Amino acid sequence: MDVIEKIPWDYMECLMKQRELNMHCSSKCQEYVIFTEHPDVYTAGIHLNQDSIISKDINVIKVERGGAITYHGPGQLVVYFIVNLKKRGINILDLIIKIQRATVESLSHYNINAEGRLHKETGVWVGSKKIASIGLAIKGDCTLHGIAINVSTDLRKFEKIKPCDFEPSVMTSISEITGKMISVNEFLPIFKEKILKML
Repeated sequence: MDVIEKIPWDYMECLMKQRELNMHCSSKCQEYVIFTEHPDVYTAGIHLNQDSIISKDINVIKVERGGAITYHGPGQLVVYFIVNLKKRGINILDLIIKIQRATVESLSHYNINAEGRLHKETGVWVGSKKIASIGLAIKGDCTLHGIAINVSTDLRKFEKIKPCDFEPSVMTSISEITGKMISVNEFLPIFKEKILKML
């Protein structure tokens, strides 16, 4: 599995790269994990509810992943998975559970008690607050898209939308919970170690 780290990375450039790697994964069975952080951007998956766009002055990029609308920006670790499900003999749910477990274990490093949830409350949660959003897609035998973990994200940016059809106040971050400014560069190696072991 190849690891790609690029911080920051323009969302559309990264999306094009994901799609290119997805095609390579399906044909060559080569897998990739991308670790990045994006400049401000709002994206929506295939379950977009137009009523979830609170502010009409934002540009929303529609993509092929599952899930609804969310925000990506500075202070948020975004990890994309180009994984060959057929080669591994797993399904998309199996992969989601691995990603959730790696996230929960990484958050425990900061004494944060989190849990992965499925169904309506997808992603990773800390009590009634959501700290990470997951949205994947399958093309060919391989996945693309992944998880966004709020490390020190400016949570006010979620006020322009209803993230994943929830009220903006549902979102939290490692920094908000711990009361300490945690950087993406600090959190990245912790999560990287956990997720690569899971995979």
